[in-house]
Amino acid sequence: MEVLMEIRAAANIFYTSMATVRSDATIAWYRKKIDPFVVHFPDRDIESIDLYDLESFRESLNRESHAPGRKGKVSVYTVHGYIRALKAFFSFLKKRKIIPVNPAEDLEKPRLPQQPRKGIAPEAAERMITASKINPRDYAILLFVRDTGCRAGGIYNLLTTNVDLKHNKALIREKGDKERMVFFTLETTWALAMYMSFRDNPHDEEHFFLNDHNHKPLTYFGVYQIFKRLAKLTKAGTKYSPHQWRHAAIRSWLQAGMNLKSASEIAGHTTEKVTGDIYGTLDELELQSIYNQVMERLKK
Repeated sequence: MEVLMEIRAAANIFYTSMATVRSDATIAWYRKKIDPFVVHFPDRDIESIDLYDLESFRESLNRESHAPGRKGKVSVYTVHGYIRALKAFFSFLKKRKIIPVNPAEDLEKPRLPQQPRKGIAPEAAERMITASKINPRDYAILLFVRDTGCRAGGIYNLLTTNVDLKHNKALIREKGDKERMVFFTLETTWALAMYMSFRDNPHDEEHFFLNDHNHKPLTYFGVYQIFKRLAKLTKAGTKYSPHQWRHAAIRSWLQAGMNLKSASEIAGHTTEKVTGDIYGTLDELELQSIYNQVMERLKK
């Protein structure tokens, strides 16, 4: 006699599969999206769920309260998140052979509205860089993010032994403790070397970027405050966070003609689609600039 698995048990297997290999925040995000689905179908086994059930749950998101105190309809972004989570969940179950078919394969996500351009404006970034020159650490951090497009974690997790100034590259560790190699310009190499020369016992510190006062490794809050302080000083606007610098860096690569695959790998995205969805839409002037660059190469 076949033993059927309840949805809750399947969900727990999914959560357990991510333990220690995905961040706690990532696992919590999936729980927040999938647990309401489990509650929506009490006493159902996982193999009984089909596309119509999933569409019924999607429709229910705007008439059931999946969050305490929620009033009114959920946003299209919230619905989009639920569907992404369910697609990942059922894809995992199919891959593990817990279910024979993936009912979420054809489940449609709502179309997201066109977003305003992400990323700090080039002129605002230049003002912040100029203002940062009075502090070797801050100057090195801004140039490092500008060149590498790393996340904040790539800054405060950067180890001294992973910085290769001779070859203008560094091994960084960020989101989900994933490591990847990033590259930087000679200008940034000089800034990093200058910062190293100003540090106390530079080669005895495990972390590269330190708090100026207590010489302990920087935290996310510490990194964020550096950008916030410089943005306020230079009136750089609201798009000043490290992640806005990351957005600007990746967009600049694509605008300069870097192919999507290379940009995706350097940025540390899981797939090229992620890079394309966020940064792949270029305006008319950007497309014309890339076209002109290509045509100039063809003439040579």
